[in-house]
Amino acid sequence: MKNCDVRNYGAVGDGVTMNTAAIQAAIDDCSAHGGGQVILEEGRYLCGRIDLKDGVDLHIERDAVLLGSTDVNDFPEIVTDFWRTEYAPRFNKRCFIYAEGCTEIAITGRGIIDCQGRAYVEPMTEEEIEKRPSMSFKRKPFPLPEGSAPLDESVTMVGAAPHPLDPRSTSLAPARVVFFIGCRNVMVEDITMQNQPAGWSYWICDCDNVHFHRAHIFAAVDMPNNDGIHINCCRNVTVSDCNITCGDDCIVVRAYSAPLHENKVCEKVAVTNCNLTSHACAVRVGWINDGIIRNCTFSNLNITESLHGLGMFLPGNPADARMSDEGFEATHIENISFSNITIDRHYGSPIAISISKDNLCDTIRNIYFSNIHSFSAKMPFVKGRPDRHVKNVYFSDCHFAQIRYEDIPTKFAARMAKLNRPLTPPEFRCVDNLVMNNTHFAVL
Repeated sequence: MKNCDVRNYGAVGDGVTMNTAAIQAAIDDCSAHGGGQVILEEGRYLCGRIDLKDGVDLHIERDAVLLGSTDVNDFPEIVTDFWRTEYAPRFNKRCFIYAEGCTEIAITGRGIIDCQGRAYVEPMTEEEIEKRPSMSFKRKPFPLPEGSAPLDESVTMVGAAPHPLDPRSTSLAPARVVFFIGCRNVMVEDITMQNQPAGWSYWICDCDNVHFHRAHIFAAVDMPNNDGIHINCCRNVTVSDCNITCGDDCIVVRAYSAPLHENKVCEKVAVTNCNLTSHACAVRVGWINDGIIRNCTFSNLNITESLHGLGMFLPGNPADARMSDEGFEATHIENISFSNITIDRHYGSPIAISISKDNLCDTIRNIYFSNIHSFSAKMPFVKGRPDRHVKNVYFSDCHFAQIRYEDIPTKFAARMAKLNRPLTPPEFRCVDNLVMNNTHFAVL
């Protein structure tokens, strides 16, 4: 195994020198000699996009920081035939750390990946905050490259008909920090990621044997799209002992196959022993026209100060133009288990399952909730639709208590309280075989 100190390739950890070429040279050399560790230590290494290669462990020591550039030109678009780039979520093909078709790759160490995200956002106005109280920042618009023409609105926005204040508009900033696709035997361990650029922390797509262990994500809760770990069309994935705080979903499990050359199942995902805070869903399974998602477990989780706890939202798109991460399959979700979960000081519904009329849903079935304890401003809901009932939903030893926004000591709860939206009772509609054993609902 070869150890490659990036300083031996010309990297300088002064926080000012651009080190992209030096770090990439270390990665290339390490992989060419059979793999090993590319080591960053003692410094702040400013960097643009780098590509991991076979056998390489990007190892960031605890006294080192991999510092993302604030210049969007340092994150060139991915050009490849390995996947269908036209189907990149948010139509954005930029990332910080990229790997395609690699084996035995890792990001490890007790150091930090700092994305300098504040450079890519700007404060929302008071009027905007009133309409979107869980956010304080929106994406900073970036000028198009010289000589280029503005794109059609359906392309430049997340969806065909975005909310007028939707802060997720496509920009030139990297939409994902780490993006691995078609990789096998992947490890992310001990690393801390912070200050994301209003983009997903990890997008793990069509990968096998992936393990996140003691990986920490600290993104601003009031920045848009600061998602945690997106697990898409993957097999055999574990996420354990992680702390994740972010403005969008903490952990996402999807089967969005549009970027791939064939449809892939997402299955055998296990998430355990994690602390989660999100201004969207702490855990989300499925989205718009995904494929097959099955055999996943979520256990021993602490969810605090989040909007939705455990969500299976299947939205639709009535417009002619497709949304940027809209799939083409009928969503099939089955055999999903949630157990030993505490949800506290929670703004929305602890459990939220719904199927939109425009979603190509096949089924949601065999969903298990055990030993869930929630203190939330709203109650759970499970809402199928008349032609697509949710089937076989089991609650065992669960307790759901409804609290007031005034009982949640954050500025975001105070903002939501000003909306004067009524608190909602539990709702179960279009559900076949709903079983509740020792499950209670209370108002505090």
